[in-house]
Amino acid sequence: MHPFDIIREGDFLSGQQTSKPSLIHDTLPTILLSADNQACPEPAAKSAAVDDERTPQEIKQDKELADRLSALIEDANEKVLPLCKQIRKHIENMKARPDEDKNEDELVKAVRPLIEEVEKVLNETNGMVKGADPDNQLTRTATRNYKDHKATPEEQRLAEALKIMVEEVQGTIDWAKNELEAFPKAKKDLGPLLDALGQPLVQIAAGVGLVLAGVLNLLSKLLSGLGMESLLHGIAAAVGLDKIYKGLMGTVGKATGSGKK
Repeated sequence: MHPFDIIREGDFLSGQQTSKPSLIHDTLPTILLSADNQACPEPAAKSAAVDDERTPQEIKQDKELADRLSALIEDANEKVLPLCKQIRKHIENMKARPDEDKNEDELVKAVRPLIEEVEKVLNETNGMVKGADPDNQLTRTATRNYKDHKATPEEQRLAEALKIMVEEVQGTIDWAKNELEAFPKAKKDLGPLLDALGQPLVQIAAGVGLVLAGVLNLLSKLLSGLGMESLLHGIAAAVGLDKIYKGLMGTVGKATGSGKK
């Protein structure tokens, strides 16, 4: 059984990001700079090279895979982010109408196809991510060696693309569900569709995190910085990585200064 196939809707734990979406083009957050590389980056780089147990061929393979997956995620973001903005716009516009002009059926008719299109794109992207590791060989290697090297520039690019997807899609899910409290009928119709978006989102993040070790650590820091630790836990649990979850969060705690003593 492929590890992605064990993901169930119950494994999905939503984050709390509810701010309005925005395209993110700035550099990675400062939380990505751990204590060992802030003051002296060159020695840290040498240490990373020493600790990296991958062969030159494996390093090349991982870089090429990260580039391919980055292109997939970035392409999906180009399609999904405008749809998320449209979802928000329709709900905001309906909410701004006078009470006598509000029409929940009209809202459902406008928003439903947008949600369905987002789900379609996410499912297609998830399928392509699965296709990158058909024999589970990369998955087994990454699960075993997830701490063996620091994230490469290619992996940083991929993690940033994933962060944008998670932040924007999950943020829209949470925001929309909250706003739909004012529209009971629309909430009944659209709520399950919004919940369904969570499953492929978790599958994509988990899938990428499994096949590329550096991305798994980097994504944990990014999600923690967004206040989405619960989503990270859902990703880890969904693919059977519960045992390393505490290790991931320990790494996050050191990077952010939030580790428990």
